[in-house]
Amino acid sequence: MKGNERLKKFIELQEKEMEFEHISKELGIMPKTLRAFLNKSGYKLENRKYKLKEENKASQIAFKEIKKEESKKKKSDTVIKKNRSSKRDEEKKTNKKNTLAKTTEKSNENKKTNIKPRKDRKINITTEDLDKLCEVYDWYLQVKDYRSLQPKKTVSKKDINIEKKELKELKSTSIRVEKSIWEEFERLCSNSQFTKQEIITQALTDFMKEYKHLL
Repeated sequence: MKGNERLKKFIELQEKEMEFEHISKELGIMPKTLRAFLNKSGYKLENRKYKLKEENKASQIAFKEIKKEESKKKKSDTVIKKNRSSKRDEEKKTNKKNTLAKTTEKSNENKKTNIKPRKDRKINITTEDLDKLCEVYDWYLQVKDYRSLQPKKTVSKKDINIEKKELKELKSTSIRVEKSIWEEFERLCSNSQFTKQEIITQALTDFMKEYKHLL
């Protein structure tokens, strides 16, 4: 236990009306050493209690005041140092900004001086050149008009060759055909100008001509 802590503990126990010997046991030191410690600290025995001497009180108060003044000075010194450092930083920043502005101005001036004015290129055209250009333009107009007058070629798709276009007698019947074949047949009829009856009649006649030997 340090001296200041021991002294505080002693005063607290003394205010609780504890006997001196019990206080020494509580602090863990001999009564003689405790008395010597109190005398060195400026305490004397009055009415069976140790009290601080008046001289020591004044010296302690003065010592405390000196410490307060020293702490105030330290605080003020730190504030002054901070203000000085902040001012220096601001001055450095302003100097950097000024130098950058000067360098940019110089670079812009150098760029302006290095830029050369463009010279206008003049093309010399003779009368012969003008005549040739006029001839080419006239030829272009003729070709353009000729292409516009030409009729557009119409590409006609080949249709089915039907021999008998007029059917006199018709017979209705029902047949069963594969679905995919019938769908393709309907697509063929939709792309032709002839009817289904005409196309079926022509298909049967062609088939019978090919296999005439079976009739």
